[in-house]
Amino acid sequence: MSRLDWKTHGRFNVQYETTDIMATLRGRQQEIGERVDYYRFSHADPAGDDLYDEGTGQGKIFSGPFLIPAMHVIHNQGPAHDTTQGLYFVDNLHVTCSFDALRKMGFTDQDIDHGRYLTDRIVYDNSVFRVTSIAVLGQIKNRDIIVSLECVQLKPDELVNDAQFSHFSQ
Repeated sequence: MSRLDWKTHGRFNVQYETTDIMATLRGRQQEIGERVDYYRFSHADPAGDDLYDEGTGQGKIFSGPFLIPAMHVIHNQGPAHDTTQGLYFVDNLHVTCSFDALRKMGFTDQDIDHGRYLTDRIVYDNSVFRVTSIAVLGQIKNRDIIVSLECVQLKPDELVNDAQFSHFSQ
């Protein structure tokens, strides 16, 4: 750690410390962490309808999968709700990972600020999830270190327009 009362510049500055923290997190994630498959929605491809978020032609296009090493993954089985169509449940997924892992697949701070992750998908435990929010859990001098991804399960009938995930809708 750097001494705050000593020098203004030295070897142990914020850049050095955060780089060291991220390297340590990568080592931990690869040794004992889990992994999730992350799919980025292709915003440049006009295959999706802008208004209704439904696939047109060959459906929505996702790039990936990007293998994201996670420090911790929680898959919550959702409670059953009694509806007119029968029992309905939706699972939740909470993924804690380093922001460095997301940055390596092309994520930027602007993706979080502008909600560009809201159409992304995660596959974990043989289920498809939609990313609903990203929370920064740790930050040093405006440099994101640890983030949490909150996700909601997509049911087979919701995957009809996603050709890449059609094998999950059967």
